[in-house]
Amino acid sequence: MISIRTLISEIVTGLGMLPSDSLEEVMNREIPPAELDGVDPETWTALRNAWPSAPWTAEFHSAFDDGRYFFHAEDALRDRPPHLVEWKGPHRPPEQNALPADLRVDRVFIVSCKSLSKILLNPSPVSLFRSALRLADFSGADWYNEVAPDEYGTLYAAVVRHLGLAGFPARPAELNRQQRDRLKTDLRGGWPTNLKIEVNDFVSAVSSRSAEALNAALSNRGLREVFYWRLMRLHSAPYFILGRQQSGPTRLRVLTPWDFRRQFRFDELEIDADHVGQPQLKWTAHFVDLAHNRQTSTNGHIEIRWSHGKFNGAPEAKIYLDTPHVDACGYHPL
Repeated sequence: MISIRTLISEIVTGLGMLPSDSLEEVMNREIPPAELDGVDPETWTALRNAWPSAPWTAEFHSAFDDGRYFFHAEDALRDRPPHLVEWKGPHRPPEQNALPADLRVDRVFIVSCKSLSKILLNPSPVSLFRSALRLADFSGADWYNEVAPDEYGTLYAAVVRHLGLAGFPARPAELNRQQRDRLKTDLRGGWPTNLKIEVNDFVSAVSSRSAEALNAALSNRGLREVFYWRLMRLHSAPYFILGRQQSGPTRLRVLTPWDFRRQFRFDELEIDADHVGQPQLKWTAHFVDLAHNRQTSTNGHIEIRWSHGKFNGAPEAKIYLDTPHVDACGYHPL
């Protein structure tokens, strides 16, 4: 079931692109406007029931303002009322690496509605470090055990000894669900201070070998440029991001690789281990801004961590953008 917040963010943004009614007028309708496609009666009722209740008032107005901005923007509708605004809804796209579409306007404009976080992607470590995001991986493989089995095993054994856990297996791969939950609970406050050496050895090994694997997968300049496009989710078709950050509204046009090469010349993508207390890499992409003949860069980092607590399932990778979205190469303020 889609959350009310998501319904507001996506559908009300689409309503804002239809300039005939105010927010108050359109939300008092018994049925959605004829130009809005994909919203069934049940969903419309759920949306109307949330309006204008106190918890959601700001969300409604923010989403509607985003739609209005898109209606007026020179790079978007230019004050032309759309004939059709399609809401994608809850279905998953059938293809891999699909455009992040929530709305499609007049079968041309693709719009992603989201509260922008610094997280760009959340792939499996195998997909990221072995195939550089070219192939999805659903194996559930334990990346820690693959790249640092000795250091991982040593850390696990030290944890079991420190906590005095009887009956636990010799290797972390043999843990059952109950044992994983026990470790998650006991280590919730962080690593024991007297295991600093084992933790540092583990973090260093995973970080360094993950960086080596990714650099090996990106063996030439061309592969590194394309990998950057994947990081930033640049696609062959243009699309727009309408969303919010703590600093306020963020409305972006996402460049295609064609647009990108007309605006920037790719120089290099640096990927290095970053020893910060957990397995982590840092990345920096360097470009020449062709219009202004100046150097520019975009940077971020990659965390490799358990998503549900220490030793609780296979680790995942989170790719972060540290450069503000509006300053990142590939995103253009709308």
